[in-house]
Amino acid sequence: MAAPTPSPFEGSNFIVDLGAGDDTSITRVDFPVALLDEVAYRSGNDKTAEPRKQPGLASYSHLVLHRGLTTNLDLWNWWEQARNGDPSVDRDVRVRLLDTSRQPVLAWRFRNTFPAVYRLSPLDAAASDLVIETVELAFDSMDTET
Repeated sequence: MAAPTPSPFEGSNFIVDLGAGDDTSITRVDFPVALLDEVAYRSGNDKTAEPRKQPGLASYSHLVLHRGLTTNLDLWNWWEQARNGDPSVDRDVRVRLLDTSRQPVLAWRFRNTFPAVYRLSPLDAAASDLVIETVELAFDSMDTET
């Protein structure tokens, strides 16, 4: 008899470590798209005209973090450090997925991360929405940890 398939995890139970300790105010994480370049290769003595494809360099879109705006300016200050060329701006960021008992089950580590984009949601006197602070993080590599 085959082993039972494990149940999928809920996406609402997570914590983010911005390299300076856990930040419980992050309300949404948009994971990056991870791509591998396709390198076409054809040896000079191949009998066919079709190239062989092999994996090349990895590239990633941004890791995007969202939270409600408060007087906590740590994301803005981090972006400002990057804008001003501070060499200590790079951090390792971890996103940990938690089970129902708040224990980590999976984690993603983003190495040498820095804020590339900072934005706020629009202010609208006709709406009652929260102001959302968004930061898009560029990074060198992405790995999973268990």
